[in-house]
Amino acid sequence: MGRFDEKIMLVTGATSGIGRAVAIRAAKEGATVVAVGRNEERGAAVVAAMEEAGGKGEFMKCDVSNKDAVKALFAEIQGKYGKLDVAVNNAGIVGASKTVEELEDDDWFQVIDANLNSCFFCCREEVKLMQPSGGAIVNVSSVAGMRGFPSAAAYVASKHAVSGLTKAVAVDYATKGITCNAICPAGTDTPLTERSSADIKTRMAEIAAQGKDPMEWLKNSMLSGKTETLQKKNATPEEQAATILYFASDEARHITGSIVASDGGFTTY
Repeated sequence: MGRFDEKIMLVTGATSGIGRAVAIRAAKEGATVVAVGRNEERGAAVVAAMEEAGGKGEFMKCDVSNKDAVKALFAEIQGKYGKLDVAVNNAGIVGASKTVEELEDDDWFQVIDANLNSCFFCCREEVKLMQPSGGAIVNVSSVAGMRGFPSAAAYVASKHAVSGLTKAVAVDYATKGITCNAICPAGTDTPLTERSSADIKTRMAEIAAQGKDPMEWLKNSMLSGKTETLQKKNATPEEQAATILYFASDEARHITGSIVASDGGFTTY
């Protein structure tokens, strides 16, 4: 018997990184996984990996920052499965490394749409499908949802808001058998982290081309402060998946509204 036998589980941002690790392990532990993302090729690869692990699932293409697309996604899930037991809202981006005064409107809304609005659109549909039998929602936030970081105004704001939304859902649906918790990773070896590092290098090259010192900019960037965990290493996606799936399981039925640092001790010092 697996922890998720006969469970229908939705995972957004499932085609890479943490979401991919969650989907594969959940399928291995018995869940029927609906892996959601925008890239069909990577989606097919996730489905193949779930099947190779001895599980089952399918890929559904959806831009979860689009509310109409999200409504259509959940209509498809309801029509095919008739229920939803577990949801892991993992989709998100880091976005521009800028202070408030540097942010353009497009920079701001790109991050808010990808990180906060996507989570809201999904939570709104998830609680409908989870009633009356109950279920578990796990939102993937960040240590940036627990503290501030320099030159990351949009990202920090979006992740704090995800943590707040998590608590609001927990309060409203606790007596309806639905739990809602947020997991806050620190550095994790994922394509998202790699893209963020590449974006910072690109930004430094642009500053240098303007005849300015890129190291001065770096001193005020998200990387200017503490970047190491107490363990002196990044987490793997599989380590984050283990934490997420505990809160998604029946073992955590008495836990709701919690904002949990899965950060190797990053926020303790």
